Amino acid sequence: MTSATVFAQKSVDAQITDLIKRDNTLLTEKDTSLKLTEAQEAKVREIYKELVVVLDKAPKSKKKQQEFEKTVLPKREETLNAVLSLLTPKQLEAYNTNGIH
Repeated sequence: MTSATVFAQKSVDAQITDLIKRDNTLLTEKDTSLKLTEAQEAKVREIYKELVVVLDKAPKSKKKQQEFEKTVLPKREETLNAVLSLLTPKQLEAYNTNGIH
């Protein structure tokens, strides 16, 4: 692996970790027992990996805002739905109460 590839992978991993931390913060705001389980976190990590790859490849310039939205918004919606489908009813309630939709 080249150093650029290793750096890119570390960046992806860091972004995924941040997203999972955000989810756990939303889930555990009132009840720490609602934290993602190890099994859920492993699945969520794979789901977020796909999103981060799309985000990294998406155009970033203001001129290409429409292209960015066309590329990223459907993937974000798909990702959110996939993550929510993994949550228990109590976790889902906490996420819906504290989350951003």
